Amino acid sequence: MYCESCGSFINDGEAFCSNCGSPAPRDSAPAAPSPAPAPQATVQPIAQPVQTAYQPYQQPQYQQPAYQQPVQMAQPIYQPVYQQPVIITPINNTRTRVNVAATVGLVLGIITLCAAWIPVVNILPAIPGLIFSIVGVAKKDAGGKGRAITGLIMSSIGLFISILFIIEMIAGELNY
Repeated sequence: MYCESCGSFINDGEAFCSNCGSPAPRDSAPAAPSPAPAPQATVQPIAQPVQTAYQPYQQPQYQQPAYQQPVQMAQPIYQPVYQQPVIITPINNTRTRVNVAATVGLVLGIITLCAAWIPVVNILPAIPGLIFSIVGVAKKDAGGKGRAITGLIMSSIGLFISILFIIEMIAGELNY
């Protein structure tokens, strides 16, 4: 059967609606006779609580005093990792170009200066070292100008020492 007040379903045998608490309607049809109960052992009857009219619970309305301000909850200090914002930074494409010629000129200048004491052998890295260093200094919009200048100086000093050794060798041969 259904409640006359709210229309919700009421199980048979219930006296009140479980949704709104109004009394359940009585059937006008006579109830079917129930079969005779089977004999049972003697059981002490348990006291049944007195049923009163059911009234649904209504939460009391709390009135905040006028002199108090509402309490604001503190924000959490740490947020879970999955809620932290993702910061995407753009890629900076204004990077200076690498000056490979300056680096090669510096390496060849170091080799020339280290091998300056070997007369003919040090001319082999000295000339390409000078060329690469000059190209490294002349390149525009490229970093590494300091490496190119250092390579140019080292190659020049190594070539100068090598030329002095060659002149000394030739002069020594002429004196004998």
